[in-house]
Amino acid sequence: MRMRRPRPFSLDRKTSRFLPLLGLLLALLTLLPRCLLVVQPGYEAVIFNRLTGVEMTPRREGIHLLIPVLQFPTLYDVRTQTYNMTSRSEERSVKADDTLTALTADGQRVDLDVSVRYRLDPDRVPEIHRNVGPDYLNKIIRPASQAVVRNVIARYSAIGVYSEQRAEIQEQIAAELSRLMQPEGLVLQSLLLRNVEFSKEFQSAIEAKQIAEQEKQREVFRVEQAQLIKQRMIVKASGEAQAIALKEEALRSNPNVIQLEYVRNLPDDIQAIVSEQNTILNLGDFLNK
Repeated sequence: MRMRRPRPFSLDRKTSRFLPLLGLLLALLTLLPRCLLVVQPGYEAVIFNRLTGVEMTPRREGIHLLIPVLQFPTLYDVRTQTYNMTSRSEERSVKADDTLTALTADGQRVDLDVSVRYRLDPDRVPEIHRNVGPDYLNKIIRPASQAVVRNVIARYSAIGVYSEQRAEIQEQIAAELSRLMQPEGLVLQSLLLRNVEFSKEFQSAIEAKQIAEQEKQREVFRVEQAQLIKQRMIVKASGEAQAIALKEEALRSNPNVIQLEYVRNLPDDIQAIVSEQNTILNLGDFLNK
């Protein structure tokens, strides 16, 4: 008894007609995501074309068509970003380059906490992509910020950095950093000098000096007050001396003035008579006898 061989698998004519359509559908499903570019709000896309290079008109938020294998997009965040340089261990980034230490003009070491708030110029994103690339933080922001901060701090004394000149230092850092970032298509929005820390010994010395300065100011105030009191006493004594001199002059010119002064100083209930013989009779004395 002979066994029949299985017939080879074959598609009927109706099924074979759908194979090209099925292959086309699979191709579309594979290529469609590469043909559509969705740009979210706050981002811009720079397109690199294999034939023409970087397109200088960025694709803004929305849906855009791309040519697969020919056009390649790169997304850039054009919202405000913050780069922190800090000396505090709990705030340090994974990269050690984020720590910042500088030297003052008088050689004191200072640890700084600085925040740089910046954004990309939306109209210059293609230029940034062509000249710098997506790693603009490590290539521009980080080295420029650290260099500018150290250069500016080196112009000031430790006392100036610690107290009264901090606002001026912050303004100078922002101005110089902005001049470095602007040609690269980066916009500095603000710079914050959040914290300044010296060694404990130096901080103790500064605090002791401030206390001494305050005590000195109080002592100067006391001396000034004493001088004012002394001047008032001198003026008062001078006035009294002038008054006495005037009285003496009046007595020399008219001796009866002393009798008048005596009468003026008598109580209101005392009756007195001034005689022509330069004597004063107090009637109360006779009445009491």
